[in-house]
Amino acid sequence: MRKALYAAGLLSVALAVLLVAWFFAGWADVRARQMAERTAPIKAAEARAVELAQDLRGELTGLLAREIDRPYFHYQNLFRDPRASRGTGVTPSPLASGPADSLVMGYFQLDAKGRATTPTINDDVPELSEPRQIASNLAFRGEVIRSLSSKLAPPPSAIVVAAADPVPARPRAGSSLRRPVAVAQTLEPAPRPSRPVTQQQVAPQADPITPQQVAEQQVTRQQDAQVITIDRSSYAQNSLSNQIYQENTPQQMQQQRAVTPRAQTRSRVPAPTVDPAPSPPEPPPPVTAPELPVPRVTPPRRAAPRVAPAIPEPPVTNDEPDDPVTIIVSPFEWRTLPFAGVPALVAVRDVDTPDGGLVQGFVIDRATLTSWLARNAGDAIVELRAVDSAASGPEIAPGWHLGVSAHPRALAKATVDAAQLASSFLARFILIGIIAALAAGFVVLLVARSERLARERSQFAAAAAHELRTPLAGLQLYGDMLADGLGDPAKQRDYARRMSEEASRLGRVVSNVLGFSQLERGNLSVEPEVARLDEELRRLAERAQPALDRAGAALSLEVSSELRAKFDRDALARIVGNLLDNAEKYGRDAEDRTIELSARQSGDAVEVTIADHGPGIGQHVRAKLFRPFARGVSADGPAGLGLGLALSQSLARAMGGELEYRAAARGGAVFVLRLMSA
Repeated sequence: MRKALYAAGLLSVALAVLLVAWFFAGWADVRARQMAERTAPIKAAEARAVELAQDLRGELTGLLAREIDRPYFHYQNLFRDPRASRGTGVTPSPLASGPADSLVMGYFQLDAKGRATTPTINDDVPELSEPRQIASNLAFRGEVIRSLSSKLAPPPSAIVVAAADPVPARPRAGSSLRRPVAVAQTLEPAPRPSRPVTQQQVAPQADPITPQQVAEQQVTRQQDAQVITIDRSSYAQNSLSNQIYQENTPQQMQQQRAVTPRAQTRSRVPAPTVDPAPSPPEPPPPVTAPELPVPRVTPPRRAAPRVAPAIPEPPVTNDEPDDPVTIIVSPFEWRTLPFAGVPALVAVRDVDTPDGGLVQGFVIDRATLTSWLARNAGDAIVELRAVDSAASGPEIAPGWHLGVSAHPRALAKATVDAAQLASSFLARFILIGIIAALAAGFVVLLVARSERLARERSQFAAAAAHELRTPLAGLQLYGDMLADGLGDPAKQRDYARRMSEEASRLGRVVSNVLGFSQLERGNLSVEPEVARLDEELRRLAERAQPALDRAGAALSLEVSSELRAKFDRDALARIVGNLLDNAEKYGRDAEDRTIELSARQSGDAVEVTIADHGPGIGQHVRAKLFRPFARGVSADGPAGLGLGLALSQSLARAMGGELEYRAAARGGAVFVLRLMSA
């Protein structure tokens, strides 16, 4: 016990030093983690705002790229597509049914006379107005007039745009002049209706450029502005699109005017829906477009382009040649303007035409942006702000930023999580302290157990010497009698049989010692196989019967026939031999010294039972019955090593079975060996 006490004191001191050092180091780490936990929602909100701003910038950039490619004449309700077949005729704008992009609230166009128009409303031809959202469309145009006209309407200009010498777009206040550069993209008139409409590049040719080829629409992009050349007929039809539509559909217009008074026709409320894209009659009647105040221009000097196959020229209704008209379209730029009483993000561009300047643009729907942010903000609170300082949050457009703050619920949760960090550390410290104390106690128990094992081994050595001495003494006695011719000569065979029995007993002792040694080293092995269990038990009973008879014990065998099980023959012999030897040894003082050996099928297993009528095993001994060196009797009881039951149970488990003790109601001990059935 001195070793156990010394180990306990040493472990207590070492454990205390380690726990104190760990507490101070761990508590400092907990404080740092609490600070990180409290600031995590703020950092997560800022990171989420950066991601949302990047997504919104991408959406706005893509929208602006699509709108830059949109022709200027799409911003009116009816337009003449220069790529259409020659003749007269107009078609509804792609924007006449409303914005195709959910980010856009609406499109507008302002001219130098202060007029504001939108593609969805046609005052001259009300039936072409978009009928489903007429109220919101009228409200949008009214707000454009109130909020944007005075700030964006172009001033009256007498600038004449020449095709031979394009000029840059009129600079907007606060913007820089833009220098032109050519971009290789050209729009051509489509062939006749009998062939599909195509869009192709115009390649240079060696032939000189004819006036008809010059009259074809050409688009040349500059670095900051688009210089568009369009034939005079298409330009005139775009300028008078409503008149062209009315002249091409006279019967419809007469019926409409007969039903709707002129005052109502001029109002901004559309008539019932009619066909928004009437096809011109075949063949289209020639329409004489009024002469426009556009000077004659000279085509630019450049390489002669290759054109599509020759198409019959359209009739020219005036005396001037069909010279091209040049239109300069500036790029879109973002501006922050008041709209409906709140700041709005507006994309604006200038269009310089021979009839004067135009301002075209579209308004971003702030409600759509706000709704999108609410859906994708997660735990952060993100709002759209129109401010001048970039310090308020990530920028999505010039002058527009995202204001971000962590959600109060996330901040409250972070506070709770920070408190839980301290609680968790304390609980973990206490738990590990308890575990360490238990481990130290376990070490002390191991030291104490090692001392106990040392005592048991000493007792084992004494018991082994006694167990070995008894059969050796019998062997020596009967051997001397046979060698010296002593005793009854008629009992010599009996003497030889007794010598064999003592040798068998000695063999069991040695076998148990060797088996326990194998068990401790972990190399106890068996080779079970399926065989006739009833035959093997009868053979073992016949071998043990003579020794039991001489000891005054009787063996009763009751085994079912044709009983098959999976077992190892040597292991089964050692188990049955140990159990029979114990039954004979501990039942010597019983009145009935019958030992019962039986075997029967029990479900999917075979049970081999060995029972005696001795004193049985006390309740206090059963818990350690199958431990090595454990015995169920006092020191003055029958001699033994205390290894037979421990070794037998290990052999039974190695075969896939089990050996257990069952108390008998009539007294005695009952051991049951369960084996796997075949």
